[in-house]
Amino acid sequence: MSELKLNILPSPTWNWLRMNDTQAQIKSTDGAAVPQITLTSGVSENDGIFPAAYDGGIGVDFSKFLDDEKVGTEVFDINADTSEPLKLSFAYDSDKTLDNRFVINLAESKKATVIMNFAAGQNAGQYSVQTAARIARGAELTVVQVMRFSDQATFLNDIGTDIDNGGKFNLVQIVLGGKNVFLGVKNRLSGEKSAIDMKLGYYMTGDDNLDVNYVASHTGKKTTCDIYANGVLRDRAQKTFRGTIDFIKGCKGAKGNEMEDVLLMDKPVKNKTIPVILCAEEDVEGNHGATIGKLAKDVLFYLESRGMSQEAVYEMMARARIDAIAAEIPDDETRELVGKYLDEFRR
Repeated sequence: MSELKLNILPSPTWNWLRMNDTQAQIKSTDGAAVPQITLTSGVSENDGIFPAAYDGGIGVDFSKFLDDEKVGTEVFDINADTSEPLKLSFAYDSDKTLDNRFVINLAESKKATVIMNFAAGQNAGQYSVQTAARIARGAELTVVQVMRFSDQATFLNDIGTDIDNGGKFNLVQIVLGGKNVFLGVKNRLSGEKSAIDMKLGYYMTGDDNLDVNYVASHTGKKTTCDIYANGVLRDRAQKTFRGTIDFIKGCKGAKGNEMEDVLLMDKPVKNKTIPVILCAEEDVEGNHGATIGKLAKDVLFYLESRGMSQEAVYEMMARARIDAIAAEIPDDETRELVGKYLDEFRR
């Protein structure tokens, strides 16, 4: 068991908020999960070495921990436009500690989709996945991650990208439950006119805890980022969201936007949201904000006047938030799976 500092803000803020990072006890690995992998044409799979220069959202402590645990790495080289997505499906069926590392290399001017589905409906294990993505000049990579965990499971999901000139990274993440879920994403927008578009949907209930750290590091000129989170907290669930747009000197013409909408369904829930813009360059444009609370009274009155109970209105609006994020998934099968998960999750 090791105590690690996770999801560290790039620039510390007020200590009394207790949001600069999270301390967590992490268990030693029992091995790797064996996902079901559906390859598509243009994709090759091999064992490999995780990049030493990797820089992810969860942080250096976590990377060093996986290094010390000698977690193996699977490498996916994508050298052609893919007509079907590369799919990795994890059905965690034990209470063990299982760790995996992946590298995704997308060749110049190619376009590909990777879908990762994680499920541990009844288990109380600790599971982690760390993914390094290298997006070459003019390439576009879309990653979809659907996460469904029991109220006893811990999950750590770390992503780090390096995006070349004109490259783009799209990310859709949906989280449905989990005792402790840590999400970290750091994008290095090093190429001129590189871009990211990240969307997060979450529905946390019971005593679930979600801890998020998104970082967009702008170093290239005319880079753009869009970060949007839309979630639901109910019962006694809690969530911390850190979203940082970092305009580093030299990124002239860069633009960044981040926004979060949080629906609070019960009084005991706890929400912490900290949108941050760091600026060392003058010629940039950054916007951030958050909308947090219950439904507007006029919306609630309008729907209740048409025969819906207050409980039904909240359930409908909560479901609509996740459906809106799921609509961004470019795969019919995965969208239907999310709908099925939601139906089961809300029973």
